[in-house]
Amino acid sequence: MALTFVATVGAVDLVFRSRAVFMGFLALAPLFAAAGESARRTAFVALTASVVAVSAGLVNGIFGSVDHLLRVAVVITVGVVAVYVARARDSREQRLRQLTAIAQATQRAVLRTVPGQIGDVAFATRYLSAYETAEVGGDFYEVVATPYGVRALLGDVCGKGLGGVRLTATLNGAFRQSAAQRRDLSQVAVDLDRAVAQDGDRTDAGGLKFATAVLVEFRAKEVVTINCGHLSPILCRRDGGVRLLHPSCRHVPLGLGLTVPPPVPDCHTWQPGDRLFLYTDGLIEARDGEGQFLQTRQIYPHLSAESRDTCLDGVLIELLEHTGGRTGDDAALLLAEYRPDVAAHTAPMASPSGITVDIRRVSERLVDTASGGFGAETVTDTVRE
Repeated sequence: MALTFVATVGAVDLVFRSRAVFMGFLALAPLFAAAGESARRTAFVALTASVVAVSAGLVNGIFGSVDHLLRVAVVITVGVVAVYVARARDSREQRLRQLTAIAQATQRAVLRTVPGQIGDVAFATRYLSAYETAEVGGDFYEVVATPYGVRALLGDVCGKGLGGVRLTATLNGAFRQSAAQRRDLSQVAVDLDRAVAQDGDRTDAGGLKFATAVLVEFRAKEVVTINCGHLSPILCRRDGGVRLLHPSCRHVPLGLGLTVPPPVPDCHTWQPGDRLFLYTDGLIEARDGEGQFLQTRQIYPHLSAESRDTCLDGVLIELLEHTGGRTGDDAALLLAEYRPDVAAHTAPMASPSGITVDIRRVSERLVDTASGGFGAETVTDTVRE
């Protein structure tokens, strides 16, 4: 584009000759290049513009005059400044890429890949990152196999950035340890509450430190939940029936004194083919252009999709279509399905869905929805890139 601009100015100057002098506009070409090109290419554009400015003096008959020398000096000066700006921009972009790579590695270290099948329960996960910079969100999930059954945790810490990551790592580590040792799921919640309260690092919310979370224990034909100030899970029956699992007793978030009294678990029937959907507020608190929230009922039809990956991909599409491809918060999704028939003859395998999804790259593919080309395969390809 910058070289085209140089050629255009040179051609116009050649046409008008001495009637009008346009060589001063050549100073804009290096600035155009500095906005998006590398420092080396910007220098090439600046050199080309300077040569054209010198040559234009011959065409206009002002070569060597004070006016000509001043115009050439302006073009050269602006070119030097543009090269400096391009070099500084390249340096900042390189640092940002490094910070982003570190943030992604940190996020993946905190959010371990969830196996596709543990015992009788099959899993799929998604983590949709809303940030274009290196900042890491505070949503988290974890699934572990214990002597007391398969247990899962999903939640959202108060705060973002490194403070949120540290607290997330503390919670996931405490959950893995406590879930394997405590027979009672209520005691696991108490341990997590103490872990948050005793954590030495502060979050970003004015020193207030807490985390909303849902703890789940999967048993034979029964699922047990403890809701600590989090959004209600969604239970989707094999026959298509869907309902929110509202807690019988409201508990405060982790870190705000859950120990007195101990949390009370809720038990729900759990039949083969049933699905339990856990999510964070980045999903249902996403707003459209008119400021309206995404309604929970809008995601119900996706929960009955043929496969778990298709289900979560459909939820992501619903979210991005609602927001126009931009969200203001991360969204963590975890889907569990009771599949004892699969566990009997299928070895556990890692699910590819437990990888962070970049909202910018996913939203770019929303344009394919009009032609029906944005399905599970497309999202999976985006995740793997």
